[in-house]
Amino acid sequence: MDWIVDLFNKLIEFLYRLIISLVDMIKDVFIWALDEILSLCQSLLDWVFAFFEPMDISQYLTAIPSEVSWVLSAIGLPQGLSIILASLVARLLLQLIPFTRLGS
Repeated sequence: MDWIVDLFNKLIEFLYRLIISLVDMIKDVFIWALDEILSLCQSLLDWVFAFFEPMDISQYLTAIPSEVSWVLSAIGLPQGLSIILASLVARLLLQLIPFTRLGS
């Protein structure tokens, strides 16, 4: 008769370990999904911030003299244009949100 009790105790221990393993697996699935979502957000942010890098306008405007292009770069025109572009993008994005149209 002891073998039945021993078998039942082993079954209970097996079921307990199975439940603990299933809980760990469910936690791991949620952590994996969160990691994938965050890596996707990171890649999207990298893609968006690539647009906000300062533009070097001297390579596009070859018709102007080199001294003028140097002065424009020295006074920070590329950075200023990047700031203006970022503010325009932010304003357009805020216009897409329904309840933020109070000021415009």
